[in-house]
Amino acid sequence: MSAATVDQLAVVADRVGLLISGIKPDQWDDPTPCPEWDVRALVRHLVLGNVMDTSGLLTRPPAHRELLAGFDETAVALLAAFRVPGVADRILEVPFGRVSGLMALHLRLTELLVHGWDIARATGQETAFPDDVIEQELGFTARALASMPSPRRPFAPAIASPATAPVLDQLVCSLGRVA
Repeated sequence: MSAATVDQLAVVADRVGLLISGIKPDQWDDPTPCPEWDVRALVRHLVLGNVMDTSGLLTRPPAHRELLAGFDETAVALLAAFRVPGVADRILEVPFGRVSGLMALHLRLTELLVHGWDIARATGQETAFPDDVIEQELGFTARALASMPSPRRPFAPAIASPATAPVLDQLVCSLGRVA
């Protein structure tokens, strides 16, 4: 497995931040490909994910201020946490179990890619994620899901996509989205 890097996360987080800044005022209540979340709830989910991963990596509870922060601010804190020496080997709790810091990095990358696609789809924007990072996370996701019992999977069952589909469409389909 190619190891995810903090630099890759920085690029993807920056591009998700651009998607979020491109949300028009009248789009915040619009539905997303995640049936239970509108655009606002999906962005809040990403912010909370950044905060929770930062907290887990730094082995401390989240501060009240962090819970009120926006995406860009929480992404900066998350990147700083992932840059702490030795953090890749730490074990942290995620919604479906305990994982290493390196696994958390892959999970965060995948989450930002997929939910970035969700935001783009819901708001009529284009994504600009690096294909090599998407391909890496598509491989990671396939291996991770194959070893995970169905009840613990955080995403919907996979939907078949053509092998000729863009790699981001293949990734979102592998996690239950219709591309």
